[in-house]
Amino acid sequence: MATLPLEERIALQDLMTTYCTAVDDLKGGNAALLALFTEDAVLDLSELGLSIMHGRADYKPFYDGVFAGMSHHQHYITNFRVGAYDGDTATMYSYVHGLGRAHDGQEVDVHVRYRMDCVKVDSTWKIKTYWIFAGMPLSGSVAALHAK
Repeated sequence: MATLPLEERIALQDLMTTYCTAVDDLKGGNAALLALFTEDAVLDLSELGLSIMHGRADYKPFYDGVFAGMSHHQHYITNFRVGAYDGDTATMYSYVHGLGRAHDGQEVDVHVRYRMDCVKVDSTWKIKTYWIFAGMPLSGSVAALHAK
């Protein structure tokens, strides 16, 4: 791994934080969230019982549904680290505690791990591939609330 400059580490951590706060901002719409991904990004949420999504045409409808179906979201991230970096690509990880409540009162409470492979696009870090891995056993509520 190339030496990771502090400003790049901060920019990558800001990307992870911005992703979580964009998901939590249910009233703001998902335009800010979608701008964090490359057009051809792959989202693999299969460990949560959800789909693997290839490109914006796949993941935009998923996030549209998340924003329409939920009344509250709250994400807490910890144990952030950059596992790989070469100047224009990086891989980052974090533990996440995610909470949510749907309009119909259903709730979700998950402890997961994020992995985001990122690329620089016009000097801005973007998410190219995004995985969510179970950290603790899942209750099944994620798939019930967010399945396509």
